[in-house]
Amino acid sequence: MRACGVVWRLLAALVLFVPFMAGANLADVGAVWTDEVPTSPLGLRSMILEETTGPLDIQAVRAQVGRGFQPGQSSVSTFGIGPNPVWVRLVVENPDAQPVPLLLLAGTTWIDRLDFYVVHAGQIVSHQVGGDQMAEYLRPRPGMGYLFKYEFPPGSTEIYLRAVTADPLLLPLRLLGVKDAADMERATSYSYGLVYGFVLALLAYNLMLYFGLAQPSHRDYSIYLLFFGLMNLAYTGHGYAWLWSDWPVLQNYIILVLMVLFVCSGFRFATGFLGLHEYAPALARTLRYFCRAVISLMAVFIALQWQREAAFLSFSTALVFAIAMVALGWDAVRRQRPAGKYFLAAAFSGMAGTALTTMTVWGWLPFSMFSYRAVEIGILIEATLLALAVAYLVRQHENARHSAEQLARVDPLTGLLNRRALLEQGEQLKVAALRHNRPLSLVLFDLDHFKFINDLYGHAVGDEVLRESAVLLRNLCRREDLAARWGGEEFILLLPDADIQSAVNMAERLRKELAERVLWAGSESIALRASFGVVTLSDHASIERLIADADALLYRAKQSGRDQVHSAMTENQGDKGEPLPV
Repeated sequence: MRACGVVWRLLAALVLFVPFMAGANLADVGAVWTDEVPTSPLGLRSMILEETTGPLDIQAVRAQVGRGFQPGQSSVSTFGIGPNPVWVRLVVENPDAQPVPLLLLAGTTWIDRLDFYVVHAGQIVSHQVGGDQMAEYLRPRPGMGYLFKYEFPPGSTEIYLRAVTADPLLLPLRLLGVKDAADMERATSYSYGLVYGFVLALLAYNLMLYFGLAQPSHRDYSIYLLFFGLMNLAYTGHGYAWLWSDWPVLQNYIILVLMVLFVCSGFRFATGFLGLHEYAPALARTLRYFCRAVISLMAVFIALQWQREAAFLSFSTALVFAIAMVALGWDAVRRQRPAGKYFLAAAFSGMAGTALTTMTVWGWLPFSMFSYRAVEIGILIEATLLALAVAYLVRQHENARHSAEQLARVDPLTGLLNRRALLEQGEQLKVAALRHNRPLSLVLFDLDHFKFINDLYGHAVGDEVLRESAVLLRNLCRREDLAARWGGEEFILLLPDADIQSAVNMAERLRKELAERVLWAGSESIALRASFGVVTLSDHASIERLIADADALLYRAKQSGRDQVHSAMTENQGDKGEPLPV
């Protein structure tokens, strides 16, 4: 079946090719009827003549009909970068008795000069000039090309187009009715409005994040988006129509310059985002030198007015950029860099779009609206994925910062607050207690004979004693209490809304829980004991003063035989010979 399909395709191709082999009249090839205007581009109905021996005028060109012209080979003719001037001939047949107004949509927005001739009954009846070389030329319709309007009289009419540019030359041709042209222009405007709205939204979002978070990735990504937007404005003709309409000469180089700046801003973003300076400094330097070399070379070409060479440089740089970004993404994934998978997917989308559009404009691929605008689709997908990648990276940095802050506030062995965190949060609790006239108590306890345990059984067992003490402390705490390791074998419990009696009761419960807890070092059991000092807030100036008072009471508990709770209340009761409250 596959062989049969191939045979049928060969036969069909032979049937289509026979008229040319038999000497078909080239003067009649490409006729378009006004009552059956095709919706597709008219490249296959046109005739092509390239000026290889020097400039030709319209009369000399007409003399070449039938022998010098060649039939178009594709629906949209492409001629590469900086070709010789090209003539296109198209025949329009009007079978009606009345003139038919039609518009010829031709070329791309960056063509230097486009001459539009209409010949009827052997006479030149119209000559219009479009392009960006002179301010008085017909301006392109942004995103579309050049629209030449003419009322085609009954009978046969010849159209001749002469296109000149040092940039890539594409000549899409369409005949449109007035309404169809208006509909196409409206649809084109909506599509580019969507593109620019999306880019502006991403640009504004990342600029706000940069000013808020001061992350270089957001700044570099914003610059990258900005140059993409400006580049798109330039090659679609929107920039010429809106921004630099008084400087037509600028249009000759602005597209090429912005392509180079877009590439360099992309490399700058990739270098910072992937951290090339950290793990591949030589590659980071290479990209930096590459961009400097390309920018310098572009400046030289502009100074020498070598537009064709500048075009080759910019399009070659775009292809290198597309491939290099994918390679950087692949290397980032291989090295397991943060957000490397996002970057690879984004780079692949951008590469596919850039490569398709570049090769289409260059003439290496057949023209289609999809391939022609693939760079916009690819970059929009890339922009979305890179925005997600930047957001992911920022989240990673924020999580790392938060973890670092937590580590700076938490004792790594016990998981309790450390000295710094207790003082900061304890001062806030003290201020709140004084303001609202609420009690605030503090329990300071020290493990008895801890140095003996450490020396006898080793630091590993000593660490396990500290961890187990922290677990018991956390289990007895309320949600609003602060538990901290003050240092060594000393622990602090800060109790908001707890008077001295409640704090002493809490200390006694903890003392009993510790005494009932038995740890094992091999076959030997270890009994935990602790001495406590308990104070409550009165007019103390700071948490440090409160801790100092508790430490004095703790010292008395140690002197009194250890494994005791001492407070100002218990000290007074002891002097009177009264029992201590439990």
